[in-house]
This record gives sequence, structure tokens and C-alpha cells, in this order.
Amino acid sequence: MREEVIRKLLEGIRRYGLENISTLSKWIGIPVETARYMIWQELPKYNVGVGVSINFARIGLSRWILEFKPANKMHTQSIENALKNNGGLIHCARQVPDNSSFTQVVTPFRQDHKLREEFGDLKRAGILESYSFEEVEWMRHLSFDPTFYDFKERKWSFDWEDLEKKKEPLFTPFSKSASVQVDYKDILILKELREQVPRTLSKLSKRLKLDQHNLRYHYKNHARLAIQGYYLKLLRNDSGNENASIKFVYQIPSEKSLIEARTVAVSIPFTTLVWKTENTYGWAVRCPGEYVNGLLRYVNRKFSSIQGRLRLLMVDASSEFSGPIPHQLFDESSCSWNYSPTIALIPARKVQRRAASP
Repeated sequence: MREEVIRKLLEGIRRYGLENISTLSKWIGIPVETARYMIWQELPKYNVGVGVSINFARIGLSRWILEFKPANKMHTQSIENALKNNGGLIHCARQVPDNSSFTQVVTPFRQDHKLREEFGDLKRAGILESYSFEEVEWMRHLSFDPTFYDFKERKWSFDWEDLEKKKEPLFTPFSKSASVQVDYKDILILKELREQVPRTLSKLSKRLKLDQHNLRYHYKNHARLAIQGYYLKLLRNDSGNENASIKFVYQIPSEKSLIEARTVAVSIPFTTLVWKTENTYGWAVRCPGEYVNGLLRYVNRKFSSIQGRLRLLMVDASSEFSGPIPHQLFDESSCSWNYSPTIALIPARKVQRRAASP
């Protein structure tokens, strides 16, 4: 496959997504079937995959950045497991060397107080050294940009000075839109799409064991309305070498500084995700180890002239977890979210019992 065709295909997907392959194929200048073959057969050979972004607010969920640091490092895994089971955890990253966690959780609208109460109990019991909740105002996956990628060698190839020549346009954050009425089938469809985008809806119906006509109805009238967009991502290479995983969290002092910070974040080829809360702007980076020093020098140089505090979070990439939509929290009979988070660590129970004793 010619490299220029690959690059144009990737740029076309970034622009138009995958909803209309005919529009995409016309923009590239290739037949529709060729475009389909390239997307589902050729791109994976180059370690490029397709992901889907879900608008959680449209299905009744708020998204939160939750950070916590247990007083005893041994409790980190237990708390993460509880969040996976019934706390709405969709992503967690174990920070090194203190074994604290940086996570994303989703809660049904106006029910976040339930999880806050659980973490408050853990803090009062001495199980947690600290924790914080921040609601995510917007979050966006950055689609893989092949500008600085060598497809023949299947590796990055650029100098950090090259980033000054290319400016990624800042996107307009998605406005909050009205919720979509969904049922359990819609949630399952979105869950499967988030895990792996299928080549056709027929393949998706087989995975879910749903009648094709039924699935198409639910997808077209409900699930599709909660899809924020599609993005490209580099898959893990065959060598099995882990990329370094780093998160940056910037305390926002002004709108001007926020724009400057966003410009730096999106200029980095390895940035995969950006988000904003009321007080912070953050971005996630995954890069080969040989680029880490250059990355840190680049960010340090850029932020030397930007006001505000920037935190760097080193993550144990091998323990990083990204999960599906927490479909187990959706009650099929009532077509609503049933949220009752419980993080019951045995040491916490003992402390609470002693405190309650006369």
C-alpha cells in the first residue's frame, strides 16, 4: 500500500469519521470497497486501530476524575477492584512510586454523593491518606496523526523542533446536549462499540446475539445518538514493549494560560486524550521510552513561559486499566441506572466498629 494513500485515509477518518464510507472514499479518491478493505484489513497490519468516543452525558452519566492515595499501599488494588465492580470505574492508572491511583469514574446524574460518602468513610477510618473528585466538563480523544510516523519502519521519526512547524488546531469543546432515552440493549451496543468497533453491524449483532433488524433499530434510533465520534489509535506493537505512560495535570490560572497549555498538549504527537475540569486541564501521553527525555524537556521549555502549576504523573503502564461502559449498573426492568457503590475494606469496618463502641 502506498504511504501517501494511508496518510490520506487516516486524515479522512479524522475529518469524516466512519459513519459515511462513501463520503470518505470520494475525499480520498478510491472506490468504496477499497476504502472498507483498507480500514479493516490493511490498517491493523500497521498497528492502527479505530476507537469510538461515547458522550456519557447523553446516556445519563457524569464523568469524574478521582484521585486517591491509600495510607497503606496494599489497599490500592482492593479499592480499584471495588470501583470496577460497582463504582463506575472506566479507567485507572497506578502512579509510581507511591502506588496511588488516578482514575475516571462515571456516576448517574446527581448520585455522585454516594461515592463521595464511601471515600469520606475511608478517609475518616484512616484507610486513605487523601482523595479528590473533580467533574469533567469535557473530554476528547486525539486521533493518531501520522505526520511524524514512519509506516515502513513502523515507528516515530521526528525532531522536537519539527513540532514548531505544525500547529494542531484547537477544537471547540462539545456542548452538553439533551439525554437520549436508552434501554439495556442500547447500553450493550455502546459497551461493545467502546471495546471494539466492528466492521459491520451484522458482526455486532452476532457478538451480542441480537436479531440484526432489532440491533439496527436500536443503533439508529438510540445508541448512535450517544456516539461522540471516532478516532484512530496506535495499537501495541508486536515486540510487546510497553510505551511509557504519563499524565499531565495543569492548574488553570487564566483563560490565556489555558489556551497556551492546550496548544502545547495537542502539539505533542504522543498525546492520546485531553480533558478539562473546573480548575484543571489535563492530557495523557503514551510514547516510546527513547522519547521520554525529549518529551519532558519539550514540556519543561514550553511551560517555562506559561503561568500556573503543572503536575507530572508517572504511570505503571503494565497495570493501567481501561474498561467498558459499566453496563452491570443499568437495571433492565426499569431502564435506569442503579447505583449503590460499596467499598467495604475489612480494616475500615474494624475501625468503624471500634468508633461506634461505648
